[in-house]
Amino acid sequence: MTQESVKALSDVDLSQVIIWAQEEVKTRTERRKQEAIAKIKALALQVGVSVSIAGTRGRPATIRTATKTVKAG
Repeated sequence: MTQESVKALSDVDLSQVIIWAQEEVKTRTERRKQEAIAKIKALALQVGVSVSIAGTRGRPATIRTATKTVKAG
């Protein structure tokens, strides 16, 4: 798809292409992650060690405390 063909799309069509592209990026990212994990496990098996791959995705959650300001008066 060229820049000219993107410019020729209607707003609705462009929005749909964006949604599809975002979904495809997520799919590819997950597939690459799974392939990397499989490769790591295969390499570890070749040298006779076991690996455990665990973790959280994204940034760690921050704990926010709710504070309420009361005005005197």
